[in-house]
Amino acid sequence: METKDFHKKIIEFMKKWDEKRGVAPSEQETFNHLIEEIGELAREIVNRESRKDKYSNDKLNNAIADSMMQLIKLADLRKIDLEKEIIKVIDEETKKYLS
Repeated sequence: METKDFHKKIIEFMKKWDEKRGVAPSEQETFNHLIEEIGELAREIVNRESRKDKYSNDKLNNAIADSMMQLIKLADLRKIDLEKEIIKVIDEETKKYLS
């Protein structure tokens, strides 16, 4: 699957999910969900290191995926071509640090 197709699939799903929940998509709502997912990711990483009995690999993987989806949704709401921006950052960082 091409990157743009992957992003489109995520955005289509997120729009349906928002409609189902009766939520109007906004940058703030998306940012809030992103922070929530990062918190879940952090909890699982702490659990993996300090509370092994509470650690769940599935929850960790899910938090990573959900975080990625929220970032893609935020980029879409801001009309950012995420692929273009990532390539730009890679190029700039490569010139700055890897040349």
